[in-house]
Amino acid sequence: MATFEADNLKPLILLGGLNASELWQSTNLAMPGWLLLVVAPRWKYTQSLSLVGPILCSIIYALTLVSLMFTDNDSVDISNFTSLEGVATMFQDPTAVFGGWMHYIAYDALIGRWIVMDSTERGASLKEHYIFIVPCLFFALMLGPTGFILYLLVRTFILKGGNCDQTSTASSTHQSGKKEN
Repeated sequence: MATFEADNLKPLILLGGLNASELWQSTNLAMPGWLLLVVAPRWKYTQSLSLVGPILCSIIYALTLVSLMFTDNDSVDISNFTSLEGVATMFQDPTAVFGGWMHYIAYDALIGRWIVMDSTERGASLKEHYIFIVPCLFFALMLGPTGFILYLLVRTFILKGGNCDQTSTASSTHQSGKKEN
């Protein structure tokens, strides 16, 4: 198992010269959004507030990536995504691992947000939310794509469209002033 010393990590020039170890606590920025998605899926501010964490994580990710591009260090070649060897070599650097982790956190949170917004749009009751959607959120948080696939199964076999079609019909009726045939 590879070890590293936090004192030897590269400073990230676009993040105030802090290194990945000093920035590690920022990986928790998405947690308040996850909490809102679990306990307050229909609160009028959940949809907006659940974006804050992924946006901040995305900014940190982008600044980490750009900082790595400007670092004079041959241990991280972020341009070689075309082979397993290139990606494995890149992730031997703890700073690149930090950037990759921020990437995962942002995307997993966006998947969790989509799950809640879609299930709400489909008319999932709070009971269905806690029984079916919260486990999907847990798996999306912990195992990203597994939660996404689980939700697609729940969506297909349990939610089955809900109010989604009625919402779009009502919206087009309201906009045109008459119901379309």
